[in-house]
Amino acid sequence: MADSQKLALEFQQNGFIVGNKFNEPDVYIINSCTITANADRTARQAANYAKKQWPNSLVVMTGCYAERDPKGLKSLESVDLIVGGKKKNEIVSRIIDRLNNRKISQIEISEFGNDSLLGRTRASVKIQEGCDQVCSYCIVPKVRGREKSIPPIEIINSINNLANRGVKEVVLTGTQLGTYGFEFGNMSLDILIKKILSETEIPRIRVSSIQPHELNQNLLEIWMDDSRLCPHFHIPLQSGSDKILKSMRRKYDLRMFQNAVNEIRTYIPRASITTDIIAGYPGETDDDHEESKNYLKNLLLSDSHVFRYSDRPGTTSMYINEKTPTKIIDFRSFELREIAILNKKNYLESSIGQIRKVLWEENEGRSGLTDNYVRVKLSKNMVFKKKVKKNTIDSVLLLKVIDEEVLAEIIK
Repeated sequence: MADSQKLALEFQQNGFIVGNKFNEPDVYIINSCTITANADRTARQAANYAKKQWPNSLVVMTGCYAERDPKGLKSLESVDLIVGGKKKNEIVSRIIDRLNNRKISQIEISEFGNDSLLGRTRASVKIQEGCDQVCSYCIVPKVRGREKSIPPIEIINSINNLANRGVKEVVLTGTQLGTYGFEFGNMSLDILIKKILSETEIPRIRVSSIQPHELNQNLLEIWMDDSRLCPHFHIPLQSGSDKILKSMRRKYDLRMFQNAVNEIRTYIPRASITTDIIAGYPGETDDDHEESKNYLKNLLLSDSHVFRYSDRPGTTSMYINEKTPTKIIDFRSFELREIAILNKKNYLESSIGQIRKVLWEENEGRSGLTDNYVRVKLSKNMVFKKKVKKNTIDSVLLLKVIDEEVLAEIIK
């Protein structure tokens, strides 16, 4: 989302109106992902939908899919212009050149699942890009390049600009946040966070993801000292089998992952911890899957995102012969999701009675997110008593779990 926000701002600076609810945009930009085959398919469907809905619009494909497979995308009649992710800084000028003297004013940028590019509640700020880890299943190093940190002054300026526009929360994003600042000298993720806390007034700061072996005492102590840091940690697991982790070329084992979870719970007891896990990696046996199930079950995390394994061209795992059949991948994915749902329900139930800060994403308290990543809404009685506005922060008492949300009431 950080890339899309940057693009949107560049278009605005060049006189365009940017949005996602135009009747017929002049330009429709798809900022694509290519992490899975499903992500590729979703991007193609978006392009086809856009061209069908607005045949006169210029449909542009950019992002990681455009970087990985520009030749394949050229075969799509629905895509008018392809700009790889590494050349995203050229996209505004290339679109202007492509349209020549045509009068244009409306740009629509699609990044799946995001409601607002220049959102007035939460915004993503990229602090790092690229990846040097070369995990066996991942295409990111090829489409994003080597690790590169954004200079601290640029990050501080971005956050202050967002705060001046009314944004209440920023999410620090990147592929490998834990290695931030390695090329600067005397700079690291914990030092950067301290600078952000001291040089900005943004009310809430969230960290998108961090590897288990990159969590340390210096980082966790910052969360203990400043309530502006949201107590939510997303730590990718990928497998609950040490054998599979080794095949994936991950830099940690299950013991290290468990230690990271234990440290978070020691320093910040009520923090939420979420993860990613892949079902059906090549060579994953029934025993490996059972290990993953048991490990995930015992972690008692607040949420888990389960991904079905899919081959990505150019990755090592694509050439592993022992492929897991699709039906087995589907079943294993279902079993892992059932565990994730149960763990999430238990986490939400354990939050009842707590007082948390919530940032409202909709008026009248229809939906908001607590600092520790719990989705809440106001009880009906409270809606009539309080006029709650979007993009405000309130203290709420968590009352009751309803599906995957928690009913709450505002406290003084």
